[in-house]
Amino acid sequence: MRSMTPEGFIANVDQANPSDPMSLDRSQPPVGSIMLKELYKRYHERWLLKASFDDLLAWNRWWPKHRLNGELLCYGSDPAANSYNHNKQAAMWESGMDDSPMYQEAPFNPQKDILEVQDVGLTALYIADSKALAEIADVIGRTEEASELRARGDTFSKAMESLWDESFGLYLNRRTDTGEVSKRISPTNFYPLIAKLPSPERARIMIENHFLNPSEFDGDYILPSIARNDPAFQQQAYWNGAVWPPLNFLVYLGLRNYDVPEARRELASKSRQVFDGEWKRKGFFSENYSAITGTGDDPRLTSTSDYSWGALMGLLSFIESREMPAPEASINDSLAR
Repeated sequence: MRSMTPEGFIANVDQANPSDPMSLDRSQPPVGSIMLKELYKRYHERWLLKASFDDLLAWNRWWPKHRLNGELLCYGSDPAANSYNHNKQAAMWESGMDDSPMYQEAPFNPQKDILEVQDVGLTALYIADSKALAEIADVIGRTEEASELRARGDTFSKAMESLWDESFGLYLNRRTDTGEVSKRISPTNFYPLIAKLPSPERARIMIENHFLNPSEFDGDYILPSIARNDPAFQQQAYWNGAVWPPLNFLVYLGLRNYDVPEARRELASKSRQVFDGEWKRKGFFSENYSAITGTGDDPRLTSTSDYSWGALMGLLSFIESREMPAPEASINDSLAR
């Protein structure tokens, strides 16, 4: 929250570098309210919701003002005082998936400050963020803002229908300069599950045709950051196929919203196996892991050891074994228990 910029977003980069301390052009992806809701369900401290709400609301309002591309959201980069901004690479950095093949072919529009692609993952996270922040608003008595947030979530939920591809069985990114859909898919194509957008039948199709498909995402080491049948997968380095713990964690949150125990257990179990394997072998956990060997020191990778979010690979198993609050439960449900 201390990385909130005057423009109203939480900066993508905030570091102890006097010459370039903060990215003033680009945001973090909108996961703040989703995670704050989970903290509250665990600890039930209302002061934390009150202390965070106004900043999170400003951030939520920022996205449609600055990253609206037609009726849906996209990543971008604004002109700013920091040293590297307002170009395609900076816009890709806003996604957190710095060199993802999903964005390689999409041009940057400098007049609109955005990538020319309506993004499934971003819009779905934003809808989930809006719903979570509305629940938080209910708890602290911000009824007007709760209505605003639900209305905004509903608007984007309806717009997301245009990204559902019936023949492919998945929500797909769409180029706004050409109108073409992209079949270069990653775990972010499952993020609509987090926002509870697909019907149970659609969710079944997404999981059976893609999540459990060994030519795309299934395998001994999951989830690859680009589908296994993508030309970039064999590179592995960074977002060209490596397994990234935040992607596994967010997709797991989505699976929790549907009656898909096989997929949920497989993701939790295989994530834990990768985590345990690296810990027993090397005594550390990693920033990302090879989807081919399951290790964090595979020479094809660019991966830092003892990187904080590596622990997410083990965390899923604690949720799966009910040692943590169920993420699909509402705030009121958690308080009742």
